[in-house]
Amino acid sequence: MRVSRQQAAVNRERVLDVASALFRVNGFNGVSIADIMRTSGLTHGGFYGQFDSKEALIEESCSRGVQN
Repeated sequence: MRVSRQQAAVNRERVLDVASALFRVNGFNGVSIADIMRTSGLTHGGFYGQFDSKEALIEESCSRGVQN
């Protein structure tokens, strides 16, 4: 099922927020994509529609943390 661009943007922000929080608590190696997506309330398969890899998510999460 496809989601609108607006909903995709909301979902992406949710994934970034959840991932950032989980990374802070558990470290990068202590968190799986499945953990992030389950906590976000989204499907594991939806991850790859938003990010190329876990490393790309880590990079964006870190960049975001430095900017805030």
